[in-house]
Amino acid sequence: MSAGRIDPAAMITHIGGITCGASTILKLPDIPGGKKLLYVQYDLPLTAIDEFAALGRSNKFYADLAAICWRHSGLWNTEAEAYLLKHAPKLAPDRVPFRA
Repeated sequence: MSAGRIDPAAMITHIGGITCGASTILKLPDIPGGKKLLYVQYDLPLTAIDEFAALGRSNKFYADLAAICWRHSGLWNTEAEAYLLKHAPKLAPDRVPFRA
């Protein structure tokens, strides 16, 4: 990666929020694909990047993410992350999956 020969974005296949973290970890052997990227401050189900377009038929958030990823060869990218950070549903205090 540091030499620029491997694009780490190609390894990311799923995106989710902290609320799906525990179930994702428990089901890892059964979830196909590569890396699962979880954003801890957001309330998102674990979703495969290749499912964004289908979900986008009824959800603008996923339609926009699908379009962004399509522009980047179907890969997760900094533009998609910036969009997610601005538009994803924030984690509500009553949805925090654990307390310190």
